[in-house]
Amino acid sequence: MLLPFLCLLSTVFGDGEILVLGGQGLAGSATLSALLEANFEVTALNDNKNYFDYHETFSSKIESLACLRSAGLSGCFELQNYIKGAPKIRAIVDFTSSAKALMEEAVEILAPLNPEVYVFVSAAAVYDVAIPVPAPIKEEEVQRPESVIMRESYNEKNTFGNNMLGSEEALKDSGLPYVILRCADIVGPRDTTYRWWQYQVWVEHFELINTGFVVPSMLKNMRYSLTYGGDVGQAVVSALQKGVKDRVYNIAMEKEFTLPHFLLELCKAFDSADTCWADFTEAEETYTIYPSNHQGILSIVRAREELDFHPTPWDTVLRETVQFYSEARLRFTNERNTVLQKLGDNVIPYLSVGPLNLILTTKFKF
Repeated sequence: MLLPFLCLLSTVFGDGEILVLGGQGLAGSATLSALLEANFEVTALNDNKNYFDYHETFSSKIESLACLRSAGLSGCFELQNYIKGAPKIRAIVDFTSSAKALMEEAVEILAPLNPEVYVFVSAAAVYDVAIPVPAPIKEEEVQRPESVIMRESYNEKNTFGNNMLGSEEALKDSGLPYVILRCADIVGPRDTTYRWWQYQVWVEHFELINTGFVVPSMLKNMRYSLTYGGDVGQAVVSALQKGVKDRVYNIAMEKEFTLPHFLLELCKAFDSADTCWADFTEAEETYTIYPSNHQGILSIVRAREELDFHPTPWDTVLRETVQFYSEARLRFTNERNTVLQKLGDNVIPYLSVGPLNLILTTKFKF
């Protein structure tokens, strides 16, 4: 009876390891945790910087390859030696190929590893450079405009979306089996873009900052999706375990948002709903952190049906994320100072960072 059981394990989990490109940020670190929890062996290729508690959490659990991704994989000597060792790779999970040229280089250099599947974590921003369709947006509804003028106009408005769609196209053209996960703006602990944390500091110290949120009128009623970092890890593991190939999935929370609604939810988490306020403006140039794509909510029907995807409830996301950043102000001082700098530059240029920094480094209960 043991042999059939072992064969079943091999079918479900497969032999070999997972090579992760990136893995230090919000979705990346959550995916590393999910892969390890599912008993996959993991090798991560990144610049080896210690964002938040990355080294503390993963240094003894995964193999690491040091590489400055922006300089190109061809110059990564540790990667070249790794490839020469002919490891048996189950899958590649890519968080870093954020432009067509980067993806083309990646698939060319990594193709000799013969992965069973190449998982690319993409972005819902690709829908901003495609022909608009009614929401909720389905995965197959990505088609660039035929008009060159219109295509260039879309690309100019969302360069990131254009780059990510170019990466998707390069991966599909490579001939490698692929899974593409399109994520909305990703929220949760360990966000190296510091977007949520900025809003949270703003809410926590609203009276001190004394500057209301600025919401462009075009975003007042615009519905959009958000993606929880932990759900990306769930989707990656599910795709590997189920053996899906050549499929694209939207990954997002079930709950829909507008920017005023999101800000109100965050204010409520600090019992500040009565003191928070926002200005609505017709100006296009405002400091708005969410959303980064404007085509509307994502359909997650396909992910539910094929990946058995169950997004984390919003109440859990809100509670866990607020708690993490409330504790992070004392634990992760470098990251905290980056948040303060961003707020100082964009929201409160007239306010010295000193008083705010003093509050953030003082222990108190909310």
